[in-house]
Amino acid sequence: MSEVFKKWAVSYSGCDGGDIGSPENRAIWVSGIEWGGGQTASDIEEYLLSDESRPPQGYDDWKINLKHRFNWQVMKLLSIVNGGHYSEYKQFAEKHRPFTRGSKGYFKLNLFPLAFKDTSHSLWTSDFAKITGFETKSLYLEWCRENRHASIRLWCKAQRPKLVVCLGKTFESDFKKSFSDSECLVSKEVINGNEIAWLINEDGCLVVILPFMLNRNGLTKNADIQVVGERIAGLLQSRQA
Repeated sequence: MSEVFKKWAVSYSGCDGGDIGSPENRAIWVSGIEWGGGQTASDIEEYLLSDESRPPQGYDDWKINLKHRFNWQVMKLLSIVNGGHYSEYKQFAEKHRPFTRGSKGYFKLNLFPLAFKDTSHSLWTSDFAKITGFETKSLYLEWCRENRHASIRLWCKAQRPKLVVCLGKTFESDFKKSFSDSECLVSKEVINGNEIAWLINEDGCLVVILPFMLNRNGLTKNADIQVVGERIAGLLQSRQA
């Protein structure tokens, strides 16, 4: 495989960034699966030249959180966890500016560093194979599971976020590997038809794994987001009590 890609893929590549926090000032992390939208081969070659050795500082403008549907769904959830209501997500985004340069308390990342329109393996082209050294997306994902996820686990151990919100139930095992160790007990419950999983990792971090917030069968209804967000807020408060 490409040594350049290997170094890049275990760095903070694929992260939107923000404030990663510290054990003294613990942040809330939000983890997706991979960036959407898609990248071309030339995009990837350009990204591989970038220095991703430090956590990115986030968006230049907080309004980006209101530009894309995925982000505004996340704003609804974070507004509720913060003690508010889903309808206040625009005010929350402006006041707290999650994932934005200079703001505090929120960090956004992804399990995998490359961007695709969706998670279909058919989008892996021969150009991607040439650049990364992986003939298929399956091989790329497997390498990330053994190497990148270990790096994410080290970030989590070092910075000790108080909460990690993971979005995408079909990648539950990947989230657990990235944000906890094998002996952690996982609790599951169904809220308004949405199954959520949560655990407390070895660092005292609450890790919550939710259905994706965009697809038809995911966590998309405002009323459901409100109830799930309130449940997360309750779990977080019980940890801090």
